[in-house]
Amino acid sequence: MKKYFTHLFLAIALLLTFSTCSEDEPLEEQPELNENPLIVSQFVYRGMSLSYLWAKYIVGKKPSQRYNDPEKYFESLLHPIDLINEWSWITNDVKGLLADFEGESNDAFGFSPTLLWADDTMTNLVAVVRYVFPNTPASEAELKRGDIITHINDEPITLSNYLTLFGSTQTVNFKVYDQFFETYRDISITPRKINTDPVLYTHVYNYPEQGKKIAYLFYTDFISNYNQSLYNAFAKFKEVGVTDLIVDLRYNPGGDISAATYLGSLIAPRSEVEKKSVFTILSYNPWLNAFFDAEEISRSDSLGVYRQKVEPNPLDANLNLNNVYIIATNYTYSASELTTFCLRPYMKVNHVGSITGGKYTASWTIHAYNTFPDENGYNRAVNVYDEIELNEEEKFSLKNWAMQPIVATYTDKNENNFLNPGYLIPDYPVTSLENDPASWVAIGDSTDYLLSAAISLITGQPIAPSVALSRSIPEIKMREADLCSPKEEKIRRSVNVDNIPFTSTDLKKLQETNK
Repeated sequence: MKKYFTHLFLAIALLLTFSTCSEDEPLEEQPELNENPLIVSQFVYRGMSLSYLWAKYIVGKKPSQRYNDPEKYFESLLHPIDLINEWSWITNDVKGLLADFEGESNDAFGFSPTLLWADDTMTNLVAVVRYVFPNTPASEAELKRGDIITHINDEPITLSNYLTLFGSTQTVNFKVYDQFFETYRDISITPRKINTDPVLYTHVYNYPEQGKKIAYLFYTDFISNYNQSLYNAFAKFKEVGVTDLIVDLRYNPGGDISAATYLGSLIAPRSEVEKKSVFTILSYNPWLNAFFDAEEISRSDSLGVYRQKVEPNPLDANLNLNNVYIIATNYTYSASELTTFCLRPYMKVNHVGSITGGKYTASWTIHAYNTFPDENGYNRAVNVYDEIELNEEEKFSLKNWAMQPIVATYTDKNENNFLNPGYLIPDYPVTSLENDPASWVAIGDSTDYLLSAAISLITGQPIAPSVALSRSIPEIKMREADLCSPKEEKIRRSVNVDNIPFTSTDLKKLQETNK
């Protein structure tokens, strides 16, 4: 008992001692950090003055204390051409930006809709399902191409709620009609984080009488993380000995330049890929061009060049064809257009469809101090400061901000571009049926209005029209609305230069040169 009380008194004494010490010597409180908008605006100026395609127009426009809104300051620096086209942008969600480029989506459903005006007053919208990714909430809810969504949570779709189609933090109820507006059903979809492989559908069509084996690829986005999927598709095409290739980019908004180069390396004649012929050339602002050339940093992307750590040699699946049929429409942008345009010097490219969206510029991601290297060491962003140069307030203010400014225009290997007229014109025009969902068939159905046109060009034989084409919805007149998901809207704006051509050391040299 005496031993017990001795231990007890000792414990109380120690507790009182520590309590006294804490009263005499209070812990030093850490100052609360707040975001300083001027610090962000200074980052904007530094990044834009180095990389922006029209950088010479912003010289002397450094931010002052009155610039307490980084987004407005960023917008004030944009060239009129850029403002009109809404190419460059800034965000305070750098992780979300990088996830978009990598095919990751949080709180997403997994389907892609076309938005159409349902009335002449352009008040109500309907969302027609273009395609559904497998193993997603949308596929589990049995949504399919051609389904028409008219209501979200019992409310008509309007400009105030249409963004819910692209994601939500909670379960959403949709009213869904079939493509002929004959029957409807109510479904509930709970969103979640998804990864979307852009190689959505592949097939080989056999026409033995014409001696044709036609490979078909439906590709939704240029995402370099999925170049392995492209390789797998082309390896199967090669294994069965296809004679022709159709690449369907009708809804492809673009994406990464390295994915475009990889796809080009699978399509172009083998001899050009073996020689590592130039695929596309990027033209930056005058001092970036001069710096790259002086430092012998390549401004071009070449066929056959690939990321050896993460993807197979495209030569091993190259089809060695002399012509390709590319389906492209007004929903086709940026890296899709680059691929179509830059293959032309090497082979006959047959553009089937309509004029494209028109994006001939390139951009890269700029962060203040983080290059966001992926697991294989490839940088996903350009930094403008060394992290060790920044204090805690500066890092706190800058950590979430990133810019995606236009830094270049692209040309083919002969330095040809399509600035005039600004879009690609089809070799074989096909009247769009995108505002007529009653005519739609499943992706890959050979009677699809665009796919059948391409197959007919290859075989010389007409394709019987889809049964759906004989049906119509006369009482409902719909027209396309120029609306899409925030993710698609960003990717459309320019080709993403994801294979950053210089290091932080190069950047320091450039900054010294540009003082």
